Amino acid sequence: MTAPAQPDGPRPPRPPLRPDLTVRQVAADYPGCKDVFLRHGEPDGRPTKFGHLEPLDHFARRHGIPLDQLLEQLATAAGAGIDRGAEAATQAHRPFVAAALAVTLTLGAGWGAWLLFEIGLRGTFAAASAGDVVAHGEAQLWGFVALFVVGIALRFLPMTTARPRASRAFRAVLLAAFLWGVAGGFAWALAPADWPWLGPAGGAGLAAAALGYLAFVVRQVGASLRPVWARLVLASAAWLALGGAATLTLRTVFAHDGPGGYGEPARLLLIELAVFGFALNAVYGFGQKLLSGFLGSATPRRGLIEAAFWLHNLGVAAFVVAWAAQAALPSWLGSAAVAGGAALYAAGMRGFRRVRRTPPRPELGERFLDRYVQLAFFWLLAGLGLVVAADLGEVAAGHRPGHAWLGAARHALTVGFLTTLMVGVGQRLLPVLGHTLLAWPRLVVPTFVLIGLGNLIRVTTELATLAFPWAYPLMPASAVLELTALALFTANALRTMWPARDPLLRTGQATARTPVALLLAEYPWLEDRLCEWGIGYVGRVRSVPAELTLGTLATTEGHDAAEIVARVNALLGEARQEGRPTVTGL
Repeated sequence: MTAPAQPDGPRPPRPPLRPDLTVRQVAADYPGCKDVFLRHGEPDGRPTKFGHLEPLDHFARRHGIPLDQLLEQLATAAGAGIDRGAEAATQAHRPFVAAALAVTLTLGAGWGAWLLFEIGLRGTFAAASAGDVVAHGEAQLWGFVALFVVGIALRFLPMTTARPRASRAFRAVLLAAFLWGVAGGFAWALAPADWPWLGPAGGAGLAAAALGYLAFVVRQVGASLRPVWARLVLASAAWLALGGAATLTLRTVFAHDGPGGYGEPARLLLIELAVFGFALNAVYGFGQKLLSGFLGSATPRRGLIEAAFWLHNLGVAAFVVAWAAQAALPSWLGSAAVAGGAALYAAGMRGFRRVRRTPPRPELGERFLDRYVQLAFFWLLAGLGLVVAADLGEVAAGHRPGHAWLGAARHALTVGFLTTLMVGVGQRLLPVLGHTLLAWPRLVVPTFVLIGLGNLIRVTTELATLAFPWAYPLMPASAVLELTALALFTANALRTMWPARDPLLRTGQATARTPVALLLAEYPWLEDRLCEWGIGYVGRVRSVPAELTLGTLATTEGHDAAEIVARVNALLGEARQEGRPTVTGL
């Protein structure tokens, strides 16, 4: 007689319970929990599935039960653990993004604007010393771009890979290391003779932060590198770690001289590792996962993205070889490879053209945000064209173009591409990560116009200085426009991450933009009334997306949004007259 087959191992642990799970979701996933809810007053026999679309923390408050007690009872009935840190994890990106915005408005773009005014007034690029320029560049690349990308990764990767989240202590140390490295490096670059120790100390902070981020990425994607996006993100973290090591080495060797002692090849290598090694790999990797969904474009062509991965990273490796060998040819080959990789990536992403037409909905973000992505990749190709031309000129003529040409190329890449893309995608991604809506959608177009016009003026006037000295005084106007754009984006981002108290909670009145999840959490009894009106969605699902609005729900269910909002407000008014409290008011 054959013995029955035995399982290959112990059953995987059941997902833990979280305070934000709905009663219906917990009852469906863990049938043993139904009795717990019944004991505490949850009604049975409703026309919908058992349990309201009410989070556990709201259920506990409504029924006067300590939340910890309810969670313990449910965990015992479900045979599962409790995840009390889930809400904090959804906010992991906030301090990093906020710090990145603070750095760019002060030490990064803010300091760069000051330098640009000095250059414009004096009519020469020599008005800004090497230390001043490096202080600005490192603040932008490490303090703005790296902090922003790392913050997004800390929130996004665990959502995508289902791997363990970074602990709160790890995130705090990582942020402190980045900020120490940026602030210390900025002060050292301006006065190395006064604080020679500050350069290596700050460099150690950046190196440690980069290694910590690399360890986090390896833990998230290292077990499955088959997807191209995962390899791109891992390559991004690896190049950042190499950039951190190079920064530490240079700051140690030139501790008393400052970044002016690096020499142009070393300074160029640091920019190449940060922009091409770290930033572009990160953009390509996260972009493959996100951009087609954001834009409504067709599915990316995997073969072209794969080719772009190899060609791009071979190009970055060639930059390192060019610096080590002090040779121009590998640098030109690297520029050509990176430019070819960008073209393959753009083709693989099908030109970022929208093909899926859907009715405008606030949850999908502003349609105009598509323009940011298209403009950014235009400047990527334009900036790489300038870089390739510069390297080709060095191979042919034996010397590189002047500062104006190289500065225009760098600005096209850092502001025209990176900053424009971060500002555009940020206005779509931050609401997604926070399960909310963009705070001030009317700022989308003015921000785009300001940053696009500012970058155009900067690149064209910088190139014009090669032949026309009168172009110098025009350059500072670009800084004013770009700083204004960053200030608008900062205000929008901060208000989105830390939104104002919802009008429903302030006034007791719903609007078309009221989140359905919030409405049903505060007024669970409304669920049955919505079902009676023919909005069957709330009776079918186990939970409601936090960003779904009442207006969108009504429209997608075939009802007039204004009518549904009016009917809901009429019921809320009756409830207030009867003295029926909200969950928050208990």
